[in-house]
Amino acid sequence: MSAEKTLEILELFDFETRTLSVPEMAAKLQQPQSSVYRHMRVLKEKGYIIEYSPGLYSLGYIFLKLAKIVKMDINLPAVAQDAMRELTRTTGETSILLVPSNLQAVCLASVPSGHPIKVSSEQGTIVPLYGGASSKALLAYLGEHVVEEIFKKGTVQKHTEQTILNLEEMRDHLEEIRQKGYTYSDSEIDEGVAAYGMPIFDSDRKLVASLSIAGPKDRLGKKKTEEIINALKTAVEKIQNQI
Repeated sequence: MSAEKTLEILELFDFETRTLSVPEMAAKLQQPQSSVYRHMRVLKEKGYIIEYSPGLYSLGYIFLKLAKIVKMDINLPAVAQDAMRELTRTTGETSILLVPSNLQAVCLASVPSGHPIKVSSEQGTIVPLYGGASSKALLAYLGEHVVEEIFKKGTVQKHTEQTILNLEEMRDHLEEIRQKGYTYSDSEIDEGVAAYGMPIFDSDRKLVASLSIAGPKDRLGKKKTEEIINALKTAVEKIQNQI
């Protein structure tokens, strides 16, 4: 019971309530101040609570260390699985989770729609970083130096008539992606395949992956863009809330 009361004190803190006095804690918990002081002494000794200013307390810096440990142990495909299944169910299209790797992109996970499509979406598949909604949702946030290096190294190849081969055109396109927050592609890598993609950021706003849906252009073109983007945004937010 003592441990439970101690945890209840920690749970009083959130983004809106970042500092509290002992009288405030006692009132919220409906406990005597003497009892709260007893639990607070242990929390302060262990570094879980610090005295922010005289009489006001906040969470201690030890939580930064614990948060880093949790983030290191996060299995992104496992975290994303439920959101991806729901996205595929809602849109009826294959959902794909991609991460950047050495000027390319790697598929971490996918949830197939049941409708075969000509697109590489198996776990471990390496795909170009310069084409397709999944990849461009990454490239738009990797920095100008990455974009320049891809073009300077000559890795950009023409896959279809829609593949962007000009550096300046790509820069303009990536800026448009950043402004909209999502990207759309039509037959850039695989002929007849369309896709929508969005970046995934962690709590420090660091890019970690992209989430996209892909399907035949003929079928995807019949669906409302707004509904697809809303479904994609909902899935991305679910994943981001866990990382």
